[in-house]
Amino acid sequence: MQTAKPITLPPEGLGDGVITVRPLADRDAEAFARGTADEAVRRFGHLPLADYTADIVREQIRGVIAEGLRSGELAVLAIADATDDRFLGSITLFGIHGHSAEVGFWLAPAARGLGATSRAVELLAEWSHGHGIRELTARTELANHASQRVLERCGFGVDGEPTEQRAPDGAVFTGLTYRRATRPA
Repeated sequence: MQTAKPITLPPEGLGDGVITVRPLADRDAEAFARGTADEAVRRFGHLPLADYTADIVREQIRGVIAEGLRSGELAVLAIADATDDRFLGSITLFGIHGHSAEVGFWLAPAARGLGATSRAVELLAEWSHGHGIRELTARTELANHASQRVLERCGFGVDGEPTEQRAPDGAVFTGLTYRRATRPA
């Protein structure tokens, strides 16, 4: 992993007036833990742990998440409502190698269908471009049509045929790989 610079966002996060992408905070722990219990998040999110509690989330915020931001190798971020800072879901930048990185995301059920994920992906893509990342990839299971729609709305294109892949949590699945430039040509 080649990013030596810490990953830092502006103090106010990345926002568009509707949503904000910002570092996870202790105030997000309860909502994050609840969100990870959702059936779709459990099936398609491929999160590192099978179960989360608010205490586990707080521990990760101070541990592996803080270290990932410091090392420049991992950014687990909150997607929040811009008006009240309510936690809506999470977007992650990982697998950072030179000028490319992988993006992953999930939303709590109540936040779905409002365009929050597409907005978060666009904000993170723009920020990434300004920090030397020129290409984003994303992987999704064949059955995860919602994520596929988000990626396609955000200008990602399918790269090849479905293949057997290993998710960050170690699960093996048949999926699609998507790619896009961080800034459209």
